[in-house]
Amino acid sequence: MIDTLELQLSLLRGETPNPIDVRSIGRPGRLRLKIQKKAALSDRLAVNMLAMIATGRLRPGTQVPPERRIANALTASRVCVRSALNRLKAIGYLEAVQGSGTRVVSQTDRIEALLRANRENLDDLSEFCDFLDGMLVERAIANGSDKGLAMLAGSVLQSAPADGQGHREVEWRVHLAELTGSPVFPLLIQHLTRGLRTYFDAIHRSPPGAETRQALEGINIRLANQIARRKLSEARATLAERSQLLRAVLHPLPSAPVRSLEEDELLRELAAQQPGNLRDTIAREIAGMIATGQLEEGDRLLSERRLADMFGVSRVSVREALAILKQNGLVAANERSGTHAVSDPPLGQLANGLTDAAAEGVPSFRDMCAIRHYLEVWAARRAAVRAGEADLLAMRRILAEMRRSTHTPQRRIDLDLNLHLTIARAAGSALHLFVSEVLRNVVMGYFNYSLTDPSIGGGRDALLLEHHSEIVRAITARDAQAAAAAMDRHVGTFRDSYASAVA
Repeated sequence: MIDTLELQLSLLRGETPNPIDVRSIGRPGRLRLKIQKKAALSDRLAVNMLAMIATGRLRPGTQVPPERRIANALTASRVCVRSALNRLKAIGYLEAVQGSGTRVVSQTDRIEALLRANRENLDDLSEFCDFLDGMLVERAIANGSDKGLAMLAGSVLQSAPADGQGHREVEWRVHLAELTGSPVFPLLIQHLTRGLRTYFDAIHRSPPGAETRQALEGINIRLANQIARRKLSEARATLAERSQLLRAVLHPLPSAPVRSLEEDELLRELAAQQPGNLRDTIAREIAGMIATGQLEEGDRLLSERRLADMFGVSRVSVREALAILKQNGLVAANERSGTHAVSDPPLGQLANGLTDAAAEGVPSFRDMCAIRHYLEVWAARRAAVRAGEADLLAMRRILAEMRRSTHTPQRRIDLDLNLHLTIARAAGSALHLFVSEVLRNVVMGYFNYSLTDPSIGGGRDALLLEHHSEIVRAITARDAQAAAAAMDRHVGTFRDSYASAVA
């Protein structure tokens, strides 16, 4: 049986964890690539189909299109498609029916659990959107140009609920994130796009009645004007009103929409959910490695054939990616020595603009701290209600190790991070864990800086131990309010220090 939290994470990610182990292929094996290998192509297809079941677009008993039709629609091999279908059969979501192909299993406890996992993701995203939208608007109004805000206002006006228009909600948030001037927010929205699309599609597939629609249109007009005129307090109030109205549309919805997808619609949607341009994705990954120093001057890249095998793509895609890197001056080719990273490369937009390495520094930590403050308080409150005995034992063990005074600074950082992630897991907070995963470089930089920040002053270790003990004590006592207050005090210490540093 799949763990519920892992199920929720898979629905948010669009794939299950499948890291590449490249330790056996020479010096480039040091690189920690984020792209998935061949198995992930079928893995991603399996998770996409799982998401369709979770949202009711593939209802129990519905017949799945034949392997050949899926393969043609996705320009994938039938082996890849068969692997995805077999995986869903093995874990109990699909079944083979003699003489009639493959279909979604009839209603079972497993299907019900999947629907609940998706619904909990939607509820969490709904809450998180309220918080995140306010942050994005505040930063965009402070940092965006007049032209940029005017264009954003136009995007807001086009986001009225209508069937198939959920993507417009995501589009204006992407634009909003770009106007903040922070690399943290575009990175976060980019990775949350799948979850946000699911959330807004759930609303837009069952559009509100005429009265609610009229109210939303009026709200959109007000919000667009307030953003364009930089009226922050009014915009925040309008956003809250808008969120409340959208949530009222979402919550009466059944677990599944009114209509299951027809075969042609299903194939089109599967094709649309396939990975983006592989050439650009591979180029971004290698550029990011150069930007972060993971690929050093003179390091030789693997051959086209081996890179294609590693990334699970054709040699044509690899060749095109290398051409982009050469054009940007990040790699050079030599007939004798092959392709290698150049010395002092011009790390422009390709490397810095598209890698999370750019999301470092105190201003970005301030943004990370604001996001973390919301999520950590939320997780502590939920952990006090949901934590099992194994979770509580893990927290106490970490706390006991924290009390020892012999740890190196890095070990103390690791223990701190581990305690917070344990609380997130105890809360069943897939969204919290996903955000930490997406912003992992910023999170690690944040913890490293926070636990060595001179502005905290003397007695840091004693203060942190006091904070952590108070949090774990409240969670163990099942006191949600006290747990949230203790976490608020703990994270607020760093929030205030970053606010002073950036001011």
